[in-house]
Amino acid sequence: MSSYLVLARKYRPTTFTEVVGQDHVITTLKNAILSGRVAHAFLFCGVRGVGKTTVARVLAKSLNCTGRAPGSADPCCVCTSCKEIAAGYSVDVREIDGASHTSVDNIRDINENIKYPPVSSNYKIIIIDEVHMISMNAFNALLKTLEEPPPHAKFIFATTESHKVPATINSRCQRFNFRTISVRDISLGMADIMRKEEIESSPEALDMIAREAQGSFRDALSLLDQVIAFADSGIEIATVQSILGIGSREIFFHILEAMINRKPSAALEALHQVFDQGYDPEQFTLDLIRFLRNLILVSHDTNDDHLLEMIDVTESELDSLRKMVGATTPEDLSNLFSILLKSEAEIKKSSIPVVALEMTIIKMCMAPRLVDLSSLLNRINSRGSGHSPGIDSGRGKIPTLPVSRMKTLEKTDSDLCSDSILVRSSEHGNHPRPETKAERFTITDIRPVPSGAPGEVWETLKKTMQERGLDGLVLSMLDHGALISYGPNEVEIGFTKSFYRDQFESYLKTKPELNAVIESIFGAVQTKVLVLSTKTSLKEEKHYSETLDGQSDMHRAMRKEAMENLIVREALKVFENSSIEEVRIISN
Repeated sequence: MSSYLVLARKYRPTTFTEVVGQDHVITTLKNAILSGRVAHAFLFCGVRGVGKTTVARVLAKSLNCTGRAPGSADPCCVCTSCKEIAAGYSVDVREIDGASHTSVDNIRDINENIKYPPVSSNYKIIIIDEVHMISMNAFNALLKTLEEPPPHAKFIFATTESHKVPATINSRCQRFNFRTISVRDISLGMADIMRKEEIESSPEALDMIAREAQGSFRDALSLLDQVIAFADSGIEIATVQSILGIGSREIFFHILEAMINRKPSAALEALHQVFDQGYDPEQFTLDLIRFLRNLILVSHDTNDDHLLEMIDVTESELDSLRKMVGATTPEDLSNLFSILLKSEAEIKKSSIPVVALEMTIIKMCMAPRLVDLSSLLNRINSRGSGHSPGIDSGRGKIPTLPVSRMKTLEKTDSDLCSDSILVRSSEHGNHPRPETKAERFTITDIRPVPSGAPGEVWETLKKTMQERGLDGLVLSMLDHGALISYGPNEVEIGFTKSFYRDQFESYLKTKPELNAVIESIFGAVQTKVLVLSTKTSLKEEKHYSETLDGQSDMHRAMRKEAMENLIVREALKVFENSSIEEVRIISN
């Protein structure tokens, strides 16, 4: 009984034309051969199964071929040299495994043999596969020969870990980076092999195998061998799913659709259809990550041809993905992807991965909807009067911020503009335009900030205390103090001596009617009591009356309070990767 030759060896390319998915490398090498400008050393880099060693052999055959047609770089594959290289016993072409030839003695043997001219070929060619496995001393022993080789010597190195190749070797070689092969190219290559093998196969089944190969044509042919051995007749998509344990694309569509519509029960039902067929939850998680990645790319790119090169889907699947993208937002998809990617490691480590995957699916279904911060602020600034519970985004309502201290002010524009600090996303002019009861909110739970200079507000405070019938001692004490500054969150009161300051602080703790008066004018603020000789409590060591860059310390204090406000902090938490573009003092 003759031994079976696997598809990866049986259909290994023998010419440049047969190589799949590496056009940038093949074109360069063919032009170099035809022009006679062939380098003495090459470094082929790339993942497994993309054709590095195969191209090295084809290049060796082409350089030593005696029957190559004029104007063609492809070897004839029928001359003595081509046959010897293909069979692996050519005297002038040596293929060495770097993993088993790592020592200096191995390299010294190469250096000695390369000096002598070829026996029956044009060049002596050394092919070292997995060259990164060679020791550092062996690399150093090769440097001199690699830098000044004899004219008849050619070196071809192949590696899957190019970062392990020393820079001294890298700089002496022409480097070619082999790409992972697209799903389309792998699928077309397998279809051609199936025709030669006279085995029926569906394009969908071959696409599924190609996706599982993850860019490696050799891996794809190994999987194809496995599926052929399992199938009694032709290869169908159900056969591939059964033997490789892969979920159907339809399941992914159903699960993602349920997530977008926030239906955990529908998502779990689709998930258990997969488990009932015996699929691996870890593999299913990886496949779902790839599917969601494709969906995100579709949401950001409108060029179908470009997308088909980047993602592993068919044209019909691309249409379905576009319809699904229309029902959600890129922000929501990115949030779902982030949740799934973070949970992948937990699912892999879990002793009950099915349950871990179920909880992840539920979490994704219950994930909050996300909206871009700038668009949200634009909607807030552009809406008319009336504060609704949420803002309609077109695909659902954006909930208001869950901050108990936020207080909506049913005021006219003139009231708001005279007192409020507004956090805005862009400049709309020096002053907001008057409107009829525009919807806005202060960023803290305060009353509108009093208008006027601190001295005027201080007199108003004293008058209010007198009207409320406060103790005469409190009223007389106010004659020794002054209002230093006031803002949305904080009021600073100064006294001429520390004795008055301490007494006023004591009254604040023992007389609730005093706090009531302060709150009636300033709102729920923090009251700081200072000595008038003390500088401001801000980090800048300046009095409030002094200015810096055209702004008073009171302005800077108000900005600082706005940035530290509870609602601002909550907004920055709710909207990821957001920032405050402007804090603007409407009036002081």
